Amino acid sequence: MSQRRPEKKASIFRRYENMTPFSILAGFAITIVLLQLITNAAQGTPKFPTFILPVNLFNIMMQVAVPGIVAVGMMMVIISGGIDLSVGMLSSLVGIFVALGVSKWGLGAVPAMLLGILLAVVCEAIMGFIISRTNVEPFIISLGGMIAFQGVALLLCNSREVVLNNEFDFFKTNLIAGAKDPVNGLNLTIPIYVVIFLVIVVALWALMRFTTFGRRVYAVGSNKNAAYLSGVNVKNMKLMIYMLHGLLVGIASVLLLARVNVGIITLGQSMEIDAIAMAVIGGTAMSGGKGNVWGTFFGVLLLGSIGNAMNMLRLPSEVQYVAKGVIIILAVTAPYISSSMSNFLAKFRGKDANA
Repeated sequence: MSQRRPEKKASIFRRYENMTPFSILAGFAITIVLLQLITNAAQGTPKFPTFILPVNLFNIMMQVAVPGIVAVGMMMVIISGGIDLSVGMLSSLVGIFVALGVSKWGLGAVPAMLLGILLAVVCEAIMGFIISRTNVEPFIISLGGMIAFQGVALLLCNSREVVLNNEFDFFKTNLIAGAKDPVNGLNLTIPIYVVIFLVIVVALWALMRFTTFGRRVYAVGSNKNAAYLSGVNVKNMKLMIYMLHGLLVGIASVLLLARVNVGIITLGQSMEIDAIAMAVIGGTAMSGGKGNVWGTFFGVLLLGSIGNAMNMLRLPSEVQYVAKGVIIILAVTAPYISSSMSNFLAKFRGKDANA
């Protein structure tokens, strides 16, 4: 009787899809804490690492809330097999539109905000309709959308900034006013827009995890022909995905406007790069069909932590770009490296067993 060969265990990164972004985030945090401890000891001023102070962790959440909303929407688009390069300029367009609605057109804060969000949904719906009804690559359509949105935004504001009078300060209300950091006594802040970000993350996780819509998003991204044969209306699904993404972009644009209090063409500059990077770091496959909300959430925190830590270490902005690029490459290749090492060790053990 032949002896049954033991099953080969998959790499830990294969078994737990969020292990890669979580491990990189944890490793990065530990590295920064050790660097701060060493630096403080060398300067003769040992103190608690500022990177993991509650006040700084809350500050990171405030920095990543708006791009994080766009990132989870981008994750959904990428899982479905698409891409959207227009979100940065669309955010600028919505921000300028809302700012003009309040300061120039007399619409009022709430109507202007709702119309701005509707504008984002309509713009994404137009792109989604073209993408879903043609064989043109989403990359090209969204690139054209990015250029068009930039032009419309510049025409609306005559290439000038539109300043608000704090009409959207409601979104910056501190929900824990009076709370203090237990280490250094500084005021802690959790504005409403951070809670909105967390609610959107949980809601989209539930949508993707427990609903037919979520399962169809994965099906369309994995194999659209198989999804079609199983009864999924692929064209309408793609359209709905882009419209939902537009809703998230619209919400993020209003919150971003509330933070900076000025509508300007650079409002959403490079947001598409950060959103794609956050999704990819979180384990979303550019080929479609793979990814999840919590992995993207870890990617959002990681990219936000990089900028925060680099500023604390007083490193130039150029170094931040290098660090982001290296970490993106590491996040994408880590599962394959781990799998290759596991296969090598399994073969090595097999040779020892046969020796």
